Amino acid sequence: MNSKLQNIFIVIGIIAIGGIGYYLFVQDGDISLKNAEIDNQVAAETAVFLQKLNELKGMKLQGDIFNDERFMSLVNWTTTVVPVPVGRANPFIEVSNSNGDT
Repeated sequence: MNSKLQNIFIVIGIIAIGGIGYYLFVQDGDISLKNAEIDNQVAAETAVFLQKLNELKGMKLQGDIFNDERFMSLVNWTTTVVPVPVGRANPFIEVSNSNGDT
């Protein structure tokens, strides 16, 4: 390889390395700006969360309703659910109704 061609390759290599270095340097600045934006967003969300947490801590829940005579006189009208098997053993057989329909 002649020296002229070798020098051209070296110059192209130096320019390529410089370009990659510049790109990484510029990207680092963009990343730090993006990180700052994310940090600001996280700080704002944290402030809202802490404000709501302090509001919840300030609330006092009283259990007096459970000792009230009206609450104690409530009647439970719920019915128990009887477990039934799901589906059929063979889902492809026809089922006949009590009406005689199929």
